[in-house]
Amino acid sequence: MKIYIAEDEPLAAAKLKLFLEKLGEGGDISLFDNGVSALAAIQKEQPDLLFLDIQMPGLTGLQVMNQVQGLPIIVTSAYDQYAIDSFNFNVTDYLLKPYTMERLQSALDKAKQRIKMLQWEKENQSAQFSIRTEGRNEVIDANDILYLESIKDYVRIVTLDGQQRLTLARLSSFEEKLDSQKFLRVHRSFIINRTKISNTTPQSVMLTNGTEIPIGRKYKANTK
Repeated sequence: MKIYIAEDEPLAAAKLKLFLEKLGEGGDISLFDNGVSALAAIQKEQPDLLFLDIQMPGLTGLQVMNQVQGLPIIVTSAYDQYAIDSFNFNVTDYLLKPYTMERLQSALDKAKQRIKMLQWEKENQSAQFSIRTEGRNEVIDANDILYLESIKDYVRIVTLDGQQRLTLARLSSFEEKLDSQKFLRVHRSFIINRTKISNTTPQSVMLTNGTEIPIGRKYKANTK
């Protein structure tokens, strides 16, 4: 689990890091002594969990919370007057300094449950987008797509029910929209739903409906 600690008091940061290591969570911890550097790091690569002090130079903890979404946060503060404002930002827990290792473990357990819930929501949410086809707008659910094929200036979208839709677009525009954990570009002209692969050879992939899609030379290593 990737953990960020935003804490401007070196002793407090060291204590928290030590506690986390004793609780078996010390594998990937990064320390930040101000809100500005912490927020910049979060925006570059969001961690799994953020421990956040309130009173920090640059940006306060509350200001950081205001710019972060979908990240489990455990507040660590010596002052309880910020608790209501913090929970309004949907923080996972609020640790009052000084806290015990047992209290930290309780907060960690809550955070792990929240991380699991967020992951489940991410995996199960329907990625829907609108396309223009045959003179009308139509909403497509990405989970229903079998594969996409580039045909000159158009993209042909083939869905699990056998329907085909042609839309004026570049294949790269769909590559940016689709979840890379579920969709894979195997050829300059094809993106496939990787959950619908039934068989593979060094030259092609077979989809569950029997369609054989060629693997381009440029895409062989990534497809493998």
